[in-house]
Amino acid sequence: MKSKILKNRREFLKGSTATAASTLLAPAVWTSAARADVQRLIVGGSGGAIDEVYHEAYYQPYYEATGIQVIPVTRRENPLAATRAIVETGTYQWDMGEGIAQDVATTLGAGGYLEPLDLSGPISDVSDAMKTEHFVSATTGAFILAYNTEKYDNPISYADMWDVDQFPGRRGLRQSARESVSVALVADGVHPGEISSVLSDEAGWARAFAKLDEIKDDIAVWWRSAAQTPTLLQTGEVDICTTFNGRAQTVIDTGSPIAITWEGSTYNNYGWMIPKGSPKADMAREFIKFCVQPERQAVAATLYGGGPSNPNSFNFIDPERAKIMPTHPDNIKGMAQLDFRFWGPIQEEATIRFNDWIQS
Repeated sequence: MKSKILKNRREFLKGSTATAASTLLAPAVWTSAARADVQRLIVGGSGGAIDEVYHEAYYQPYYEATGIQVIPVTRRENPLAATRAIVETGTYQWDMGEGIAQDVATTLGAGGYLEPLDLSGPISDVSDAMKTEHFVSATTGAFILAYNTEKYDNPISYADMWDVDQFPGRRGLRQSARESVSVALVADGVHPGEISSVLSDEAGWARAFAKLDEIKDDIAVWWRSAAQTPTLLQTGEVDICTTFNGRAQTVIDTGSPIAITWEGSTYNNYGWMIPKGSPKADMAREFIKFCVQPERQAVAATLYGGGPSNPNSFNFIDPERAKIMPTHPDNIKGMAQLDFRFWGPIQEEATIRFNDWIQS
């Protein structure tokens, strides 16, 4: 069943499809790709509501333009180990990945596990901060705090989440070192832009884990997959929970009493990559270029609430809808970009340390 947000935006989709019709059918390389022997492209993604959004914004339009079916399969939340295994064994469960965090892609690219992309065409309009030789962002997503407005009258801060006496309720945190260590430091008064500086020595890590110790016993749900969080919020299983803004927005768009805290949050770029040696690498490169077209990104951003990487996309987005996106000036001013160059190399070590802590 389509989510309510998709139904509510049907008129927008019709308009966007009509606007982009000539663009969809123009490139000769897409037409020729439709005659290739293999007519399917398997995309390893994060699953949940994003699959419905991407079906409307990318997968179905690409099929209509080329005859190539794009089929999403749910991959692991952090695909570092899985991507390495795919490349090293030559067993390609998926041909390309979507929703890949830039720090993850940076680590994999540096290790020789990714194919280079074709950065021409619409990708040339994307900021250098949002693309590398092996990665291009599809969206900017924020890792935020979502809370139930029927439970809490006032906006909730990260420090408030730690104040279980003044703000009682069921809490959810991500079972992930990068996000939860960062959130703990923000709750302890660290500006989100200073997290990597604080963690540059052991004293900073000790500070973060001491803060996590304060709330460990009060966490009702340690969630692993972002796809879990809309259900947790919508059903009331949690009253306050860290998640990604797009996941929270899908719940807000159904009319549920959920609000987002932007202040103190971090944002990151999430996008496309191709495992080294993928038999369908050329097809994947052309598909990625298709997805970075401003008209297509505008559809995805409007449905899901992420900030598009192609700045021309805002020409196709209603100004009111733009206000719920992380890159809107009112939202981004209180956030900081995730330091992916810091987290990329240490992510596996940090994960081991965090898992040891959570099991202790």
